Amino acid sequence: MSNNTYIVYEGPSLYDGKPIVVLVQTGSKNRKTGDMAQTYILRSDIDPITASRTGADKAICGDCPHMGKPNPTSDKGQAIGRTCYVTLAHGPLGKYKAYKKGQYTRIQGHKALAGITKGLMVRLGTYGDPAAVPSYIWDSLTTDCQGWTSYTHGKVNPNPMMHMTSADTGKAASAAWVKGQRTFRVISSVEDLIKGKEILCPASEEAGKRASCESCKLCAGASVKAKSIAIVAHGASKRAAKTLVASL
Repeated sequence: MSNNTYIVYEGPSLYDGKPIVVLVQTGSKNRKTGDMAQTYILRSDIDPITASRTGADKAICGDCPHMGKPNPTSDKGQAIGRTCYVTLAHGPLGKYKAYKKGQYTRIQGHKALAGITKGLMVRLGTYGDPAAVPSYIWDSLTTDCQGWTSYTHGKVNPNPMMHMTSADTGKAASAAWVKGQRTFRVISSVEDLIKGKEILCPASEEAGKRASCESCKLCAGASVKAKSIAIVAHGASKRAAKTLVASL
């Protein structure tokens, strides 16, 4: 059994009712986020790459435009035009394989879940959209934590106090602001920043990497009284993401 990754939820997705699993890993070595507890939201019955290729990742990603177009006629690879910055062949696939081999311990109950992340910063949705998961899971994991980061690309933000609303355009961000929501927006360049409303992600290259997510703590929805956050498209799909953002 893995001593730092735990199964905290197995059940239906709130997006489409398909089976999903939520894994929590402590002791992260991610340089951008720092030592945060990481949470992976995965299909429990289909590996992440196949889920992407066939469109089965809707269960964990909802209608996020960065999922790409399903390509079910192919027998390999991911969705066409996928622009999500998460590389499926790294963390998500490795976690899925270990889960299917029975390497992770199942944890149940509010007190036990709260104990996993006590005193830690928690990243809700290292992969996957937190809105796919029953809220009581996140409520438990954030009860005694130091803080959290969370983003949802869903059409409806189920808990604006907890989740940042992921916006792909200035118009979408403005609509969220009117509702009192804070947004996280991927932009094509620094010039796209809406001054007075957004600031660059302090952990980004463009902002000088002056903080990690662990120390920044700004992406915790409306529970934080601060401007919204924007980041220039980055990661393995940087070029494709810039193209998508510019086209919206």
